[in-house]
Amino acid sequence: MPARNPAQPKATDESIRAVKRTVLGRLYGRAPLPNLVGLDAPLNSIYALLSQTALNNEGNSALILGPRGSGKTSLVQRALSMLSHTNTNTNKAYHIVHLNGFVHTTDRIALRDIARQLLITQDLEHVLIGSFADAFTYILNLLRSDDESTAIPPVIFVLEEFDLLAQHPKQSLLYTLFDIAQSQQTPIAVLGVTARIDVLDLLEKRVKSRFSHRQIYVHNMASVEEFVQIAREALCIDSSTVSEAFAQQFNKRIEDILTSSTVSQHIEDIFEFGKDVRMLLRAFTLAVSQISIDNPLLNASTVESQFALTNTSAKMKILSSISLLELCLIIAMRSLTQLDISKYNFEMVYDEYKTFMSRHMMAVSAGGAMKIYKKPVALKAFETLVELEIARPALVSVGEGSSVYGRNDLLAGTAAGIRAPKEYRMVQLMLEPMQVVELVSGRVDIPAVIRRWAQQ
Repeated sequence: MPARNPAQPKATDESIRAVKRTVLGRLYGRAPLPNLVGLDAPLNSIYALLSQTALNNEGNSALILGPRGSGKTSLVQRALSMLSHTNTNTNKAYHIVHLNGFVHTTDRIALRDIARQLLITQDLEHVLIGSFADAFTYILNLLRSDDESTAIPPVIFVLEEFDLLAQHPKQSLLYTLFDIAQSQQTPIAVLGVTARIDVLDLLEKRVKSRFSHRQIYVHNMASVEEFVQIAREALCIDSSTVSEAFAQQFNKRIEDILTSSTVSQHIEDIFEFGKDVRMLLRAFTLAVSQISIDNPLLNASTVESQFALTNTSAKMKILSSISLLELCLIIAMRSLTQLDISKYNFEMVYDEYKTFMSRHMMAVSAGGAMKIYKKPVALKAFETLVELEIARPALVSVGEGSSVYGRNDLLAGTAAGIRAPKEYRMVQLMLEPMQVVELVSGRVDIPAVIRRWAQQ
């Protein structure tokens, strides 16, 4: 058995299990973070809405909108937790129902699960024969106590993937929920959670008329510091389950890892790429799972290797072997994007490439490594990038209220009546600016002029 490193703190098997259970639960999303970073305003709005329903018997409805990984579900869970703590002082009963558009693909399935979550044990087969509204009202009336004069307790409905529920035929579920919330007959709160900013356009006119149009926006982290703070909240532990000395040493190792230059650069890359908190937290899971009595602290090299794997995509591996001309065309498309030109064709890209090369021809010629390629050669390189889906056909309008994508190879005739030579079909670059810089910095055969162009 290997001897324990004397520099490592003393830890018991029970404390190691407690640390793994706590930290891995946070990293995988099974347990909430101690504090939600930068989300105080939407949290207060959601809690106020839920408390009005649960404590004051008001009907409410709202949509929580934001990109994936921004913390929408965590906000709802934290607001419900705050509500349960408040309710311990009032002892007022209320119910919570969770629905998900991925699971509840029809209104009938959703209705059965509503009954299950409300602990309705009666046979509902005879009720489901009628209209959805009648069946739903019958289920709510079953929540009354034996005394018919008593009010129905408040019910909070949390609708995850709200946009998928909005695609149900007739939208009976949403109409019934919004109608009851608006009529104030039964105190219910309806919280729709979605990543689609245009979700209101999916609702029928009759459903829109019942919705309160209250929208709560959740934004991604505004700075890298907030992004790092989320990792700190997920990884650091307190002395409630372990000794105070071990907790201090464990948290100090976390701080050293987060502030190291290598990990800081990887975190900044993830922040620039998409601000996905889940991608950030996944990079720490292997190091946390490997802690033991002999090595109770996180291994910095394991964290760095996981970040390297996270940031290396299959697309970047393919791009590491592309030709210099193809790389120049990628940089030209990146330059057009920086000029706020979101869609461009081969002629525009080649013109940007030729303009830069003509301006710096003397410096390039001195190196003897490059020349200005003719248009047919550049077009072939451009088609290769499209086939690799580094550049993809842009969404183009083909008439009022309709739009299509072109074929990836730019060679397949026309799409939905669009007739244009392949040199003039619009595309978009599928790489982030930081990925272009990383692509150039990872190669040693790039002339200095091209390297500076990529870093502008």
